[in-house]
Formats: sequence, C-alpha cells, structure tokens
Amino acid sequence: MASTHSIPHTETTSAQDTAQRTTDKLRDAVSHAQHNAQDAAGTVRDTAVQAAETTADHARGLQGDFDSAVRRNPTVAVLGALGVGIFVGLALTKRA
Repeated sequence: MASTHSIPHTETTSAQDTAQRTTDKLRDAVSHAQHNAQDAAGTVRDTAVQAAETTADHARGLQGDFDSAVRRNPTVAVLGALGVGIFVGLALTKRA
C-alpha cells in the first residue's frame, strides 16, 4: 500500500499566510518604486522645461544683439554673409 503524506491544515495555512505576506511586501515595493519613478520623472520634466526656457531667453538675447550689430554695421553684415555663402558654396562643390 502506498503511503500518502498529507500536509496538516495548519502548515498549509501558515504557508499561505507567508505567501500572502510576501505578495503584500512585493506589492508595496512595486508601489513605492512606481511612486519614486513618477517623482523622478516630474523632476526631470521640470528641469527640462526650465532649461528650455533659459535657452530660449538666451537665444532671444543673442538675436537682439545680432540685430543691433547688423543695424549699426550693415556693410560688414552683408560682406560677412557673402563670405559665408562663398565658403559653403566651395565646400559643397568640392564635396560633390
């Protein structure tokens, strides 16, 4: 006759309780990790927005400086643009 080993009810309940506690701990850890990830994403987003605004302000300032320089010295601006155009044209011609 084959012997069957049955697990007493208290051991089964204890194992189920342990499994449930482990599951609850994992859920809490995942929830905590999600919260931390959301906080980090918000911080990165806020930093990126601030950097973009700072860069845009700086670009507007440079554009204003450039516009003022062109108004004060239009001949130099035209000659500079002509020189850049010739340089780019020569670079593209040699490349092709």
